[in-house]
Amino acid sequence: MRKILVLALAAVAVLALASVALGANVYGVDGSTKPKGKGSVKKPLPIGLNFSYTVADENPANRGTPIKVYAIASEGLVTFPQAFPTCTFSQANAETVSSKCKKAKVGSGLVQNVVGPAASLTTKLFCNLNLNLYNISGAGKNGGMAIRLDGDPPAPTDVNSKAIGCPTPIHLAIKAKFVLTKIGGLPSDDLRFTVPPDLLHPSGLDNSVRNVVSKIQRKTAKIKYRGKKTKIGFYSAIGCKGGKRTIQATFTDEQDDVKKATKEKAC
Repeated sequence: MRKILVLALAAVAVLALASVALGANVYGVDGSTKPKGKGSVKKPLPIGLNFSYTVADENPANRGTPIKVYAIASEGLVTFPQAFPTCTFSQANAETVSSKCKKAKVGSGLVQNVVGPAASLTTKLFCNLNLNLYNISGAGKNGGMAIRLDGDPPAPTDVNSKAIGCPTPIHLAIKAKFVLTKIGGLPSDDLRFTVPPDLLHPSGLDNSVRNVVSKIQRKTAKIKYRGKKTKIGFYSAIGCKGGKRTIQATFTDEQDDVKKATKEKAC
């Protein structure tokens, strides 16, 4: 009898593990700049930037695996955050964003998430969050942004809905920093950030980002650059090989598995 019980428990354990087995994520990325143009190191081209990415499980019935660390960049696009108004991360991360961040706002968008228990990958609660981006001080030598997320109940019930709402209230910011790297041999500013545990697993659930759409405004300023006064943008184009620019996003999950998504778009 004891042997039968042990075998039965083992079978239940195997079935439980099978029910929560993680699938492989499928990633997508897209974006555009306005105005179009290559720009150059000698003469940066101030631009507005649209950027989006998607995360999904290879099985459409399942939620995607939560992503812990993101890195987002485009070939030949660099930033000049020091030339624009800032607020502190604490001010952007307050329960209500401080009025001191008003002039530091550089972009906005929508973050669509899907939430559910780890034991049931097919359970899907939708969570759409309002996204605002703020230029912040104290983010390192290359600067950075506060990625502000806001949403309250009720949550949308339609997968296609873009209405803001979440099963649990979310009002927080993620601290991101710019890191100078190279894509296609050209200098590029990578926006890197780590998702905090209380957002990755709100109320003990798994939170998976499924779609992000963001728009960074075309802001301009004049600074002393390479020895002379030059008009630059918060984001500026300083190069593009051929007629296309590589857009790149890097995703790291909680098992430290790193994947990249890229797309070629006209300069």
